[in-house]
Amino acid sequence: MDMDMRADGIREGREPRSAVANLLVFLALLPLDALVGGYAWLVVGIGGWAAAHNGAEAAVPVMELVGSGGVLAAVGLALCWGRYRGAAVAQFVLTGALMAWLLSPYG
Repeated sequence: MDMDMRADGIREGREPRSAVANLLVFLALLPLDALVGGYAWLVVGIGGWAAAHNGAEAAVPVMELVGSGGVLAAVGLALCWGRYRGAAVAQFVLTGALMAWLLSPYG
């Protein structure tokens, strides 16, 4: 008998983690989210400030935003792989909200 089969012949899937485990993992990752989001916020703010003082049109710092969004999305994908699906969904929502908020001044 295959080791990943139950007695009734149904293959066992990988069960998601509990809600408490998802919450704890999400809360443990909040400092990383704050650091990465803070970096992106700082880059956007400095770019806007410099453009305002130079009299130039403010440009979106695309590479910095893509990099910080990519880091947060990679964390979300790692959470999916580790079966922390609730924490992964929260991570993706947080990433999307942060990127939308940072891009809102640019129209």
